[in-house]
Amino acid sequence: MRFKDARISVECDSNAIYQPLVEYFKHHLTDSLSAQAEIKLQSKKVVNPIPTHSRLELRYFGLKVFGNSEHRYFTDFESYLIMDSDGKKAKGFIVPETLEEMAGLFFPNVFFSHLLFEMLRHLGIYFIHCAGLVSPEGKCYLFPSNSGEGKSTIALYLIREGYRYLSDDTVLLSRRDEGLVIFGFERTSHIGEDLIERFEELKPFKKNPGLEAIGKRKKLVELEEVYPGRMVKEVKGPEVIVFPERVEREESRLKSLDKNQALKLVMSQSPFVLLNSPVSRAHLEILGELVRRSKVWVLESGSDWLSEPKILTSLLREAVR
Repeated sequence: MRFKDARISVECDSNAIYQPLVEYFKHHLTDSLSAQAEIKLQSKKVVNPIPTHSRLELRYFGLKVFGNSEHRYFTDFESYLIMDSDGKKAKGFIVPETLEEMAGLFFPNVFFSHLLFEMLRHLGIYFIHCAGLVSPEGKCYLFPSNSGEGKSTIALYLIREGYRYLSDDTVLLSRRDEGLVIFGFERTSHIGEDLIERFEELKPFKKNPGLEAIGKRKKLVELEEVYPGRMVKEVKGPEVIVFPERVEREESRLKSLDKNQALKLVMSQSPFVLLNSPVSRAHLEILGELVRRSKVWVLESGSDWLSEPKILTSLLREAVR
């Protein structure tokens, strides 16, 4: 797999493990033989290998992550992924129950992806749970938020208003000589059934496989099929970071935000930022630089722009001034 300058090799001993990874990460596959890190996966049930002195570090959609000075463990207590502390090697023991969770999407989308994101940290690439859009004027906006705050809704409405997209859910951040670079984590999008009903171009995807997430039924949608040529591979830094926040009123408005609070909110959408001291400092520094270089706002997101998208685009133009 390749993510810009980072390459990670993955070996699987069974097609049951291999196929969901190939499908989910198809945009990041490469034939390159040189890799900076490696993952080896076996179809095998093992006794819980997590030492009792390991600390629980993260809970996320049925995934638990434990760590100690030597290894980090990713588990649903059926299967286990074990990463060396330097991030260069990982091994996994995967059972059918894990592969079947969430209609087959838990394994690539949650379980394996979090191991991948942690290994990418060691290679200088950092995950942020946010949508990334580029305006017709070339301004880059990031929308970090928890699931359910409307990232995909905002992304789809803006794409229809002429914006291009990095991602509707996940971006990756790295540093080059010329500064910060943001690129999309390319994957099949998960769009709520209620949102699909609003747009004629999405309705053909109603028959696609779905999954339950945060109490909503979502469908798998290939945005590049719906909006060909609208994806952007990478941009240099964002101009604006907007934190969407649903409100129970019609009117939407921007609210100013302190940079320290903005950094805390970005950190909450970038897992492991304060864990694993060898890489946490670099991770925190690049997030701090991202916030310092950007204008930051909270978008109190009402219902008005759902019927009049120009209200949203007008607010975003105001945010960049």
